[in-house]
This record gives sequence, C-alpha cells and structure tokens, in this order.
Amino acid sequence: MKLSRRQVLCGLGGITVALPLLPSLLDKREAHAAPANAPRRFLALRTGHGGVFGANMYPADATLTDQQQYAGHEIRRGDLSLSTSGQRAMLSPVLSAASDQLTPALVAKMNVLRGLDAPFYLSHNRGGTLGNFGDSDHEMREFIPTCDQVLAWSPNFYGDLSTILLRSAVIGAGGMSWGHTTPEDPNSPVESLHAETSSLSLFNQLYRDPGNQMEPRKPIVDYVLEDYKRLRNGNRRLSKADRQRLDAHVAKLDEIQRRLGVQLSCDGVTPPTQDSGPMQQQPDFLRNPPRHTEYWQLLNDVIVASLSCNTTRIVTLMVGDMWSDGGAVGWFHDTPLEWHQEVAHKSHLSDRQPMIADSHSRFFEHVFVDLAQKLDAVQDPEGGSLLDSSLMFWTQESGSYTHDPIELPIVTAGGAAGWLKTGNYADYRNLNVVAHDGAGENDGGEVTHVGLIYNQFLGTAMQAMGLAPSDYEVEPGGGFGHLYEATETWYAGYQKYPSSVKSARGEPLPFLKA
Repeated sequence: MKLSRRQVLCGLGGITVALPLLPSLLDKREAHAAPANAPRRFLALRTGHGGVFGANMYPADATLTDQQQYAGHEIRRGDLSLSTSGQRAMLSPVLSAASDQLTPALVAKMNVLRGLDAPFYLSHNRGGTLGNFGDSDHEMREFIPTCDQVLAWSPNFYGDLSTILLRSAVIGAGGMSWGHTTPEDPNSPVESLHAETSSLSLFNQLYRDPGNQMEPRKPIVDYVLEDYKRLRNGNRRLSKADRQRLDAHVAKLDEIQRRLGVQLSCDGVTPPTQDSGPMQQQPDFLRNPPRHTEYWQLLNDVIVASLSCNTTRIVTLMVGDMWSDGGAVGWFHDTPLEWHQEVAHKSHLSDRQPMIADSHSRFFEHVFVDLAQKLDAVQDPEGGSLLDSSLMFWTQESGSYTHDPIELPIVTAGGAAGWLKTGNYADYRNLNVVAHDGAGENDGGEVTHVGLIYNQFLGTAMQAMGLAPSDYEVEPGGGFGHLYEATETWYAGYQKYPSSVKSARGEPLPFLKA
C-alpha cells in the first residue's frame, strides 16, 4: 500500500497516458436515524432471469391491511411481519434467512414492493434495471446513462469529492451500468462500463493508506495537452467519432488526476487476504452455492469498508441467479439440466419453480441480507448506521415469467437518511386488469396483474438520493428513463397502462415518502 506517485503513474502504464488510437488519422491506404443532510448512499443489486411466482416471492396477502385509490385503481400496503421457525426467519419463502441475520430490527428498515412494470416487452436485458432500456435482446432502443451514473456525475449528489476515490463501484457480470464516454458531455456516446469481479482489485481502487499521501505534481493531462489541442482544434482529418474518442480519453485522465489528489483520513483498514477473482475460474464454481456465498461476501466486505471510509457512495452489483446445488447444470431426478433453457425459462413448471425459488432465497440470505446487516452494524459519523443513510435495493431481470417485466419484485433496505419510510409491504397492482391469465401453454397457473411503471420507482430512488426531477428526467414528469409502450399485441401488458398510470411516473411512489 506504500505507493509513490511515480509508482502509481507507472502502474497506469504509458498506454493510459498516451493519446488513444484515432482511426480517422490513419493512412487510408493501410489498414433511519441519520440526519436529513447526511451523505446518502446508493446500492443496486440485480439478479438474472426472475421467474419467481408471487406465492414464493411476496409476503401473504393478509399482510395488506390498508388501501387507497391512486392512479385510477386501488393500491394496498401493510406492515412487514417476520415469522420465525427454529433458526429461520421468514417474510416469504424466498425472503428468508437465519434468524440471527434477518432480525425484526433489520426488517423494520426494509420494504417489499410489488406491481411495478415495464409496459413493453423487454426480454433479456442488462441496463434496464437502472433505466437504460437500450441494451435488450428483443429490440434496440435509445441508450441513456443509467441512474447510478447520473448520480455519480451530479454535483447535487457528490457535493464534495475530497475523499471519493471511485465515483461508482460497478461490480459483477457487467452490462448493468452505462455512462457517457465523456461524462460532462451529454452528446457523447453512451457505453457499458467495466465491472469488477476481484475483491482485491476493488479494494485497491477504493482504499489508499492515509499515511502515504502523495505530494502534488504536474497534472497527468499536461503531458499530452499540447498534442490534444493540436489534434482537437487543428487537424481537419479528425472525424467526429475520433474527436469524441479524444475528448473521452482526456476526461478519463482528468478523473485519474482527481483521484490521485484525494486525501484520506480513514486508516486501519485491513486489505483482503483472499481474492474473489480466481474463484470464478474454479471448475465447480457454478455448481457450488457455498463458493458463491464466499465470493460475494468477500466483495460485500470491500463495499462496507469503502462506504465506511466514504471513498465511494455508489455501488451496483449484477449477480447471476444460478445458486442451485447444480448451478449452471441443475440436477433434477439425477439428470443434468442446463440452467438457462431448462430451468430459468421453464420456471413455470411445478418441478422447476422450487429450484428457482431456492436459488433466489440463497441470494437473498447470503448477499442481500449479509450486506444490509454489515452496513447496519457500522456507525455513520453523521448519526445512525451506514444502512440508515442508504437506499439499497434488489430486483430481478424479469417478473413472474422470464422475459416479461411485469410485477418486477423490489426489496429495499435503508431509509436514505430519513427520506424513505420503511417496514412496508406495498402492492401497486391493479387487480382489475389481468396480464397473464395462467391459462396459456407456457403458463403454470400464475395469474399476474399490471400495476405502476418501473420508471416511477427509479425516479423515487433519485429523489431519495437528493436529486430534483429536473436533474434526471428525460421528459418532464416522466420519472427516470424513457417511456416505451408495447407494439406487440401478444405482450401481456399490451395497451393495459392508462394515462392515469403514465402521468403518475414523476411522483414519489405512494407509501414510501417520509
């Protein structure tokens, strides 16, 4: 950890500092308790597929004791109620964990939300969880920065960057977080951001020994500034794409320079003695839930350390759903099943649904609850715990049926420094409008209903983080992200979202605003 500035620059490598390759210039002849002003923290977790039936995912309907009219239909809520049996505690079959981890105190800081949809066929997607619906296997749409990256570059979220080594920590399988190549330029292209899988590498990005702060030196970008200006402003052959590529490179150098100047006062943090990265290369990784647990909890430990030191306040985790004893090869009647097609895509079958529910339950206990409990155990200098000043949420790629984003389940933890009410089970479905009737060839008796639009949840999250709608909306009153409507008449949500639901997207979700 005792690195000089010279060592850091050497580690970046000359290729990082040097100007990038510009194709247009090549010779064409060749080739809770936290105070409201406390820093807030944003953590988004997403698992693949989905396909968990309501009876497995959600608390019992009897929990829903309160009703009100909203957006043209009745919505419901109730208090989360934890039951215990032996050493297990449970809100639902999926939302269950060891009773010493999933405690009444932790549940009081959680919400479970049902009835939030994308009103169009999204299919397999990556960035849709955070509002970029462009990267879909079904249909390409406009690419926009995901909400975590809007936060990362907003002065209304990061008013002070003096301790921030990484604006956002992007972790997991990749494709969940998207941002502009030049964050300060809203006209620059939008790209998928690199996702980290090594807990040791992540630690080294998020922590630096405060005993060896580095003395100010000439900014990195100065080494190429004259070449940059000459190319950017004076070369007629430079294409628009290469101009954007050049601007993005210099912006990245500026961000590296800013990070080198960060002065930390957080000490005593022990570097990881084990790295999660190599675990993925082990041949049994996808068939070994205990190994999955160890892998993600190593990353959770680094996340908690970095939030404790305030070296980042934004974390996204994209996690697979293959937590079966068979993993990618799920064992069923002693016959190997390929997970994607034979389990996840057939989750509606009575003999597959238990495997799907069990895999999501393991994720909930060993990743979500583990992270929430660890955050809640750390005192925030501003008051309360780290969890109290956070909004942490988990959702899935799809709802009850794989590919269909109807009834996307959302589980939250943390009160966003008092902005959010917690302890709720909220059901936003319109029970008078059926989506899946459970009678089709690919259905297994699961009836679903349309509800409110997922953009409204993301807009609620942005407001909970201290942003105004004008800071993130692409259309006034639209929540976060674009509104796309189904054109496929066979889609279960086709033309089932009235104007009363669409016009509510810019409002905070009912039951959640403190």
